[in-house]
Amino acid sequence: MKSVKNVFGLYFFILLFLVACRQQEVIELSGHTMGTTYHIKIIRSMDQNLTADRLQPSVDSLLEEINQQMSTYRPQSEISQFNRWPDNQPFKVSSEFMEVVKKALDIYRMTDGAFDITVAPLVDLWGFGKRGLRFQPPDSLKIRKVLSRVGSQYLKICGDSALCKSIPDLQIDLSAIAKGYGVDAVAGLLKAKGFRNFLVEIGGEVYARGLCGSRPWRIGVDQPIYGAPFGQQVEAVLELKDCAVATSGDYRNYFEYKGKIYSHEIDPRSGWPVANGLASVTVIAPDCMTGDALATAIMVMGVYQGLRLINELKDMEGLIILRNEKGSFKKIESDSLRKYLKVEY
Repeated sequence: MKSVKNVFGLYFFILLFLVACRQQEVIELSGHTMGTTYHIKIIRSMDQNLTADRLQPSVDSLLEEINQQMSTYRPQSEISQFNRWPDNQPFKVSSEFMEVVKKALDIYRMTDGAFDITVAPLVDLWGFGKRGLRFQPPDSLKIRKVLSRVGSQYLKICGDSALCKSIPDLQIDLSAIAKGYGVDAVAGLLKAKGFRNFLVEIGGEVYARGLCGSRPWRIGVDQPIYGAPFGQQVEAVLELKDCAVATSGDYRNYFEYKGKIYSHEIDPRSGWPVANGLASVTVIAPDCMTGDALATAIMVMGVYQGLRLINELKDMEGLIILRNEKGSFKKIESDSLRKYLKVEY
């Protein structure tokens, strides 16, 4: 969705594949989508004759459709047309677009507004959106002015297939949930084709089904070091089967001004980047769209509210990494995260 050259669009690209499957029958696909890359590994059984060349067009076509629905960088995408929609008349959207918006509104309510897709004007104001970079904070008066047109309470679902906005300047940005949805969509495609063991990754968001050989899939979580290359230091290794994982952090998308870091993780309630000590949040969930959105929400909520939320939710686990003033890190785990952690690697 966002240009690969523009790092301020890459929210969650911090999960790395650590160990390749030792199976001989592995189909591997890769490409570009949503301003980042995707990688797919499929364990093919002997009775399946699908090859990478035959699968790639189906995957690329699906991801192209999602981009055309949800990319703010495409002037004629559904989301761009909605953002230009000038009044409160119903705007018809695709069923896929509606599914993502409904999930976003559910998590908005669940997190008391910490996750809010109407944050688009703030993202642009802070230089993390399609309008280009900035290298110092905006004026506080401008922030307050933009905040007047942020809030999912102004976004309504009208019937089965339309959205309405109660203020004409309302705009939405699905960057914090769309990659997760894309992962789920590709996973659904592979399930429909009969594959039982595979891993789908888009920009660091992952869904793992079945096994990689005789063991769960292994995924590494980067240590959240500002500006460090991907995979330089792994903080934890997760073993996954039939679940998704998504990570949000403050250390890939940011600018520094007068010695202070301003991250792309913006609190939609205050209009300012979060400064609560959280360096990254990793969420394990049944589906990647939910994990994607919750990782962002918990970055905004902070450690105590975020940990309480993740422990209350069924089939969810979380790893929160805090940064202290001296640059070291502290890991905080949800109640049952240990069953996913590989201690030695």
